[in-house]
Amino acid sequence: MPTYSSFAAAAAAAVLSATSASAATVSYCASGSICYAVGVPSTTASSGSGNIYFQISAPTTYSWVALGTGTQMKGANIFIMYQDGAGNVTVSARPGTGHQQPQYDASTASQLTLLSGSGVSGDTMVANVQCANCESWSGGTLNVASSGSSWIAAWKEGSSLASTSQSESISYHDAHSEFNLDLTQASITSDSNPFVGAAATTPSSSGSSGSSGTTTVRPSSAVIWAHGLGMAIAFAVLYPLGSAVMPLFGKWQLHSGWQMVTWLLMWSCFGLGVYGAQQRNMLFTNSHVQLGTVVVCVLAIQPALGFIHHQQFMKTGSRGIFSYAHIWWGRLWLVLGVINGGLGLQLTDASNSLIIAYSVIAVIMYLVYAVVKTLVSFRSRSRRSNGSIEGRKASGAGYVEHGDEMNLNRYPDRQYK
Repeated sequence: MPTYSSFAAAAAAAVLSATSASAATVSYCASGSICYAVGVPSTTASSGSGNIYFQISAPTTYSWVALGTGTQMKGANIFIMYQDGAGNVTVSARPGTGHQQPQYDASTASQLTLLSGSGVSGDTMVANVQCANCESWSGGTLNVASSGSSWIAAWKEGSSLASTSQSESISYHDAHSEFNLDLTQASITSDSNPFVGAAATTPSSSGSSGSSGTTTVRPSSAVIWAHGLGMAIAFAVLYPLGSAVMPLFGKWQLHSGWQMVTWLLMWSCFGLGVYGAQQRNMLFTNSHVQLGTVVVCVLAIQPALGFIHHQQFMKTGSRGIFSYAHIWWGRLWLVLGVINGGLGLQLTDASNSLIIAYSVIAVIMYLVYAVVKTLVSFRSRSRRSNGSIEGRKASGAGYVEHGDEMNLNRYPDRQYK
């Protein structure tokens, strides 16, 4: 015969089971302790519209963490959580517009309410959110009774944004995830916050419930920095200095060797850039990648133009069509390469001080080239006025102001252009 204590225990277990069932949610942990959970009131599931509840939790070492409804960033309904700087969090609803940072628009943003249990506790930040109209938005719809609803997520490590503004600018994500949630397992009987109280369950970082998905981690920041730094050195420093070598010293071997090393550096850094763009799903989706690809591919023929120019000069002692193509083709695309470096800095949300430093260095280096070429040209004109061979040697005329002693001796009477 059952005792009173066993009956009480059974009753308590039944009550606990019923309470837990009333607050069922589905969860997905995308990366360690970055977790998401969703709950759908039974009234919303049956009618197809109404409130839904979701939770975003992550360590405070992340600058921002986002959850989105949809299969991809373009057209998604995105919810971004970041610290407000006062012990709480800010949640901003933004439409996804492709591989660009989503912008807040109050006129179209979903109706979100930050619920109790939200905030920063220790090294964890949590947002418990009620959304009143997340079943549809300008870019799509969410089937709140689907057993395989599509969701996306993204996050960025870094310092706290410390902002209460829903329009706060964010940096590009470190990684992103796509996953499915079985919302038939997310039913909650009460249209209220399912993430607080005795029945609340917190997603475990060791696994997920009612969900499946994959996470794509972008290349480390070291890859992106290596690409950017290498390209900046190549286009803003080495290329202009290598161009100044010819009019300054008249040594084509030094010029060609210098520029070839720089050319190889450019291609190496281009490979890093392509890898980074692929991992970020940004290949050919923005002006920096597009222009950069064109610049590098166009400069692929620059060594060949230089070689043909040199061979022609060795035979004729003067410039030809390939000479001018080599010189002006190079100048044009090197300047475009410097401009593209600025676009890259903007794409990575670089600080203004870094952008200014890059611009100043690039301007100084190209001014050095322009000043050297101008001074040598003036000096060579004065020496050429008496028709002397020494004047033509000093001018370095022909091979980007070529100073080839062999050809000056072979063609002592030729007037260089």
